[in-house]
Amino acid sequence: MKTINRLVTAVVQEQDVESALRSLHKLGFTVTRLPSTGGFLGRRSATLLIGLSEGQERLMVEALRENCRTRVEYVTIPLEGSPLHLPAPTPVTVGGATIFSFEVERYEEF
Repeated sequence: MKTINRLVTAVVQEQDVESALRSLHKLGFTVTRLPSTGGFLGRRSATLLIGLSEGQERLMVEALRENCRTRVEYVTIPLEGSPLHLPAPTPVTVGGATIFSFEVERYEEF
């Protein structure tokens, strides 16, 4: 039985989730994938739950960094003060991974 002492929650953009999962599985990590939706643009994403043993966090972060890219997308917002309310394309950086790491007090597997 392996010892799990950290739980990492990583929110990953849908375009990157398959390559991130392949990389994490190749490194021997066990990952649970939950579908989720982003709050800012309402884009589909995945929340990954990853249990880690001592000393594995750096390797996991590097795998996500290599597979989860940021992108510039354009959203349209109305121009303030314009009589016609013409939408203006505005660049927004999306993607990458948002990682939360928690200490695990107790872990059981049965």
